[in-house]
Amino acid sequence: MLTFLHISDTHISGDPAYHPPWIPDAVAHPIRGTKLLLEAIQRLPFPFDFILHTGDVCADPHESDYHRARELLLQLTGPLYMLPGNHDSVELMESILHDGRKLHVLRDSHIEVKGYHLVTLDSNGPGDAHAPSLPDEQIERFAATLGALGELPIIAAMHHSPVETGVPWLDDEMRIQNGERIQRVLRAHRDRLAGVFHGHIHQQADTLVDGVLYVCCPSTWSNLAGYPGAREGIADPLTPGGFNLVMLRGGRTFVRRYNLPIVTR
Repeated sequence: MLTFLHISDTHISGDPAYHPPWIPDAVAHPIRGTKLLLEAIQRLPFPFDFILHTGDVCADPHESDYHRARELLLQLTGPLYMLPGNHDSVELMESILHDGRKLHVLRDSHIEVKGYHLVTLDSNGPGDAHAPSLPDEQIERFAATLGALGELPIIAAMHHSPVETGVPWLDDEMRIQNGERIQRVLRAHRDRLAGVFHGHIHQQADTLVDGVLYVCCPSTWSNLAGYPGAREGIADPLTPGGFNLVMLRGGRTFVRRYNLPIVTR
């Protein structure tokens, strides 16, 4: 039995004027979303085992962003496991955020948590940062890690999704381009795989492929639309930020969405 929170794409910035041109004017500063997240988690009436952050912790690879992120994230309860996203600097994450006690930065990693294997894949590969292709040797190491695990159930996590959704812009511009190889690796372990948790696409979405469940939680800051035939990323300011509650119980995976208040500038 395991309970954890899944958060992603906080895009924390130490610059009070941060507002990239592709984000609608009405969208508030990302720190506002992070503060709403902290308040919502602090109000939860139940305990949880850890928090999983699937990347894009910060907006830019600036030291000031990571110091601000550390100040905020230390307010969270329990262990926080963080993966790097395409906006992150792994070096700054490891030097500023990782303390090995409350804050943990994971790349191609494997840890055991309360009777579960947590296996993470750093999906920041060569090519387009938004739609990378991972090296063969990295995928082979990932397969070897999964193959060497004991009989405990598995939780997998990465920033980018490896599977197609049917939404053209997500599949062409926001997916691991050789992700079918990763999906084949995961499919081989589907009987013990509780789910694959990711971020990056800034929307709440569940995808079931060959018996493998992929779960994305919304960004706490700014979300995007996804629908049949969509060929470009379109901001969706009416979709609130949020996070997921994940309950693993006896071979069952239960995911509940928590929405944050919609805030504007």
